[in-house]
Amino acid sequence: MGPLRSSSDKKDGPGQSQTDLSPAARRSSITASPLHPEIRSIVQLTLTHARKVYFSGPLVKHVQRQPDGQRPKEDAWTDVWAQLGGTTLSIWDMKEVEEANKRGREVPPTYVNMTDAVSQ
Repeated sequence: MGPLRSSSDKKDGPGQSQTDLSPAARRSSITASPLHPEIRSIVQLTLTHARKVYFSGPLVKHVQRQPDGQRPKEDAWTDVWAQLGGTTLSIWDMKEVEEANKRGREVPPTYVNMTDAVSQ
């Protein structure tokens, strides 16, 4: 199940070697022009922030408004598994996950960009 990855599974930060990078990242780091040291530290901080997992665990979700501004038809609380990584909140509905596990399948998460989200 996707939501069970811990932050200890990842290597972040400036100590990351090129062998830990994806092939595309290695190509871009080889072909990219050198950055000024001050800019390089900002870029590294931004990339590390995007990969960092701040929270991973069970939550209870209640939707008050849909993306179109309308109220949902059901006014219920839902058990979910959530993971906040960088500015992206990934949400898995636990009922869907349990049903998919019985069939040997996986459920894709719903993604919320926290920089664009409104919480009340």
